[in-house]
Amino acid sequence: MLFRHCAPIALAIASAALLSACGGGDGIFENRGAIAVSETTGAVAISWDAANQNLANDKARSLCGQSDCKVVLQFSKCGAFSVDTNARIYAVAEGNSATEAQEAADNSCRANGGQTCTAIPELPAKCN
Repeated sequence: MLFRHCAPIALAIASAALLSACGGGDGIFENRGAIAVSETTGAVAISWDAANQNLANDKARSLCGQSDCKVVLQFSKCGAFSVDTNARIYAVAEGNSATEAQEAADNSCRANGGQTCTAIPELPAKCN
């Protein structure tokens, strides 16, 4: 299984303006993210800063680019993906920071039998 990474597309300006106008930083409107993976091709994608979970899920599946891409993590703070390509093992995790999320994903990957679990360099943990 090969893991392909995809770069996400920025949110529309209107969404950012709406969040700002409604006090986006006060906890009422929290941006959302998602990680999607194709089990057949190993493609993986992460979306973040979406206005709601449905948009985050749709964006991650779209960026993943395969018909079987499924969302494997939904997150409100930070999300990370870790993989051991030799053992074909991956894991995802959420955390309060990018570092915390990546450490949790790496630890989960190792707990599932991975030996060299790490982030894909071009697909680091992302925070909303």
